Amino acid sequence: MKSRAVLIGVSGYEQLTPLPAVANNLTALKELFLAPDLCGLPPEYVTVVHNPSDLYDLVHPIREAVEAAEDMLLVYYAGHGIINPDGEGLLLSTASSDRDNTYLSVNYGYIRSQLRVSRARRIIVILDCCYSGRALDYMGLDDAPAIQLANVAELSGTYLMAASSENEPAKSGETYTAFSGEFIKLVREGIPEASNLLTLGTLFEHIDVALRDAGHQTPQQREKDRGGALPVFRNRAYGKSKGLVEEGRFGSPVDVFVGRIFARRRELYDAGVHRELRAGICGTARRGGAESIVVSGGYKDDEDYGDVILYTGHGGRDLNTGVQVEDQKITDRGNAALVKSMTTGMPVRVIRGAGGSEEFSPEAGYSYDGLYIVTNYWTKVGLDGYKILQFRLGKHKEIPDELSASRPNYGRWDRVAEGIYADRVLASQLKRLYGYSCQICSTTLELPGGTRLAAAVYIKELQDPHRGPDTLANMLCLCLNHMELFRLGAIVIRDDLTVVDQASREEVGKLFVKHPVTLEYLKYHRDHHAL
Repeated sequence: MKSRAVLIGVSGYEQLTPLPAVANNLTALKELFLAPDLCGLPPEYVTVVHNPSDLYDLVHPIREAVEAAEDMLLVYYAGHGIINPDGEGLLLSTASSDRDNTYLSVNYGYIRSQLRVSRARRIIVILDCCYSGRALDYMGLDDAPAIQLANVAELSGTYLMAASSENEPAKSGETYTAFSGEFIKLVREGIPEASNLLTLGTLFEHIDVALRDAGHQTPQQREKDRGGALPVFRNRAYGKSKGLVEEGRFGSPVDVFVGRIFARRRELYDAGVHRELRAGICGTARRGGAESIVVSGGYKDDEDYGDVILYTGHGGRDLNTGVQVEDQKITDRGNAALVKSMTTGMPVRVIRGAGGSEEFSPEAGYSYDGLYIVTNYWTKVGLDGYKILQFRLGKHKEIPDELSASRPNYGRWDRVAEGIYADRVLASQLKRLYGYSCQICSTTLELPGGTRLAAAVYIKELQDPHRGPDTLANMLCLCLNHMELFRLGAIVIRDDLTVVDQASREEVGKLFVKHPVTLEYLKYHRDHHAL
């Protein structure tokens, strides 16, 4: 009852090219804001301004919302963006605008001046227009105008989402404009792996990936006081994920057998096999690595040998011709995810498409071909003359059938010895707790692209004759050097957590702990390696 939304769109122009998709944007967005299971704003608090003819028609509804809103104030604009002749700032067009008489358009700075006097705790601006990235200057965290944009309470935030970069035109789709279309689709359908409430940051992340993979403009965002963490819509897909391992991401999908054929990418998405409708790599380094990849002949440097795949990384291709036009980067989201998978050992689902290897790919559609492990990666000059990344994936030997009843989630478990399996998720939790920093020397090892290396080491080993428990209290997070030294008994840890070098008999320092470590296991390790 204390929130307001103003949806402004210009689809018909007297002088400029019409944008018929904008009218559809407004209709769909209004439905989403009114839907009780999504946002639930009362109808009288959602103002739609279609084809404003002048400054007053465009700005006055914003001014009314500014005076009324106390919680959320959201302003959406879709239409032609025009660069100010002085090269500074962004002009929002009206139905009467033309590019020569800029006084017929509205300077975004004027709208900003209206917003800065609002009492609203949360101010959200969404701009779907050409050159909308120019408005981001008003949201810079270190600039005075950012303070002027909104007078917000301590725990609230200010957030701006822009459809295109500073000098890049936004592209229109068929039913909706490209940017708003992705926004509408995500809110309408939901995001299965996201939480119950969709935040602006989560929506932006998915829009960004979808638009870049489709070859559209690169959207941008700015936030103040963690405005990206603001929840605006409920998630219709919450709880509908297919029960994959580790928060619904890794391992074999439930009830999907190896060799199953899917006619379309959408079916892969709905089954939880590949949760990307366009991208070939699903997953990010930040979220644990690559969940799945599609091998479908999109990159000419791919080599498929069945149980071994040499998979070309993402990026650098012309989306229209498929030709590599620039070097690939290790920092690319998908490439960084595959590097992360190599360091964690978590298996990756492999889907083959009809455009791939004649020997191993289906004649039509897509086939789910099981779990693979990323074992190595390297760079080389590809067939088109640009540097590419290649990842070697080997077929993963899944857990035997006799264990499937108690441990149905393939890929979650490491086989330590005959009949003994360690839970990968515990190791992942431990390393995140310490930020991949060694508990002995505080060293953090980092690869290009931001992936960090650390080892989760069992104090009392799991296999015979030790039979230690698979628990965090029996684990340490160490760098690769100290992992080997501890495993071989070159260093031991006293009950007071002093680390001792057994070769020099000198104290190395104190073990840094953020989780409970059972002293009984430390004593077992000392006794086992007593010299």
